[in-house]
Amino acid sequence: MRQNFDPNSELLQMMETFRQLVNHCIKIGLENNRFTLKRLSSFAYHELKDYNIQSKYKLTAISQACGRLAQMKKDIKKGRKPRSPFVQKPYLVSCYGFKINGMLLSFPVRNREFANILLNEHATSVLSDKTLVAKSFTITPNSLSISIFKDVTPIIPEKTIGIDRNLRNVTFGNDEKIIQVNTSELLKIKENYTHVKSTFTRNDHRIRKKVYGKLGKRQTERIKQRLHVISKNLVKYAREHKAAIIFEDLKGIRKLYRKGNGQGNRYRRKLNSWSFYELERQVSYKAAWDGIPFYKIDPKRTSMFCPICRGILQGDRQRHRDLWCGNCKRWRDRDGVAAMNIAYKGLARLTNPQGDANEAMRGNLDPVILRVNVSKLSEVC
Repeated sequence: MRQNFDPNSELLQMMETFRQLVNHCIKIGLENNRFTLKRLSSFAYHELKDYNIQSKYKLTAISQACGRLAQMKKDIKKGRKPRSPFVQKPYLVSCYGFKINGMLLSFPVRNREFANILLNEHATSVLSDKTLVAKSFTITPNSLSISIFKDVTPIIPEKTIGIDRNLRNVTFGNDEKIIQVNTSELLKIKENYTHVKSTFTRNDHRIRKKVYGKLGKRQTERIKQRLHVISKNLVKYAREHKAAIIFEDLKGIRKLYRKGNGQGNRYRRKLNSWSFYELERQVSYKAAWDGIPFYKIDPKRTSMFCPICRGILQGDRQRHRDLWCGNCKRWRDRDGVAAMNIAYKGLARLTNPQGDANEAMRGNLDPVILRVNVSKLSEVC
């Protein structure tokens, strides 16, 4: 849970001190080959005595340093060559000694002295739920974030829902019903902001960087808000039908659209700006919050076989979004086929813990495909 925040000079100084603490702990861990929380805390805690900050923040700084060192070790194991971790921006994290008093977040700054931050209406309404527990808070020069926790009872899925992501639509469903959400508006937003940036003629690198940053942030927020509507209703649909959510495990998408691959600049820019992972990120945490199972499967051949008869589908240049099934003697929507096959693969994974089945289950009935807009998705679901 996040809200905007404008800290005073005292809190800014605490954030800068905390940043120095984290960097000092990272340095100690690298020099002495200590990457776990137990080993690093026993070795580094006494060396932080010169910092003018309470001990609880020193413990949190050691934990933050361990997280960055652990990520560096993972990158090394994967064959990468990461740089040494270093925190550049000031921030403050703590999970000790803070309280939520109505509309105020109180946390200690010195012995018997507390700082109070006024929470907005949304944060107050969320934290008024007695089933939620505030676990930690994070302060930056621009925002306040509070991590909340609740006990969730996982639902027992009775079916699966496959999600197929494309540049202009998101299709989800199973053999009972397929819903296709038009996302062309997201593409128009990106194209409009690209056009606005191209009209900027001021020959000043600093001003251009500042203007581009504002436009990029506005574009990102507009896209996230529209994806929020899709993900919210998708999870609601899965909860009402007691279904597990199945996504494709997409990898290496950005490598397909690089300079030198024989593709045009506009085409590469369009595909590289595709927010395929943002929808997966939003759906995953919202599904976990409601106890809905979430899985990812191999996307191989999800658009190759007919989900009804398992026959090989054939394409047509005149109808590039449709596929012809020679056994069923009918055209099938490419995205609907992919969503159904993803749902079948997910169902095979639920019933077969050893992994995905080689073949998807055969359906009995042709699904009904509904096409809706982003703004009308809540009405359908």
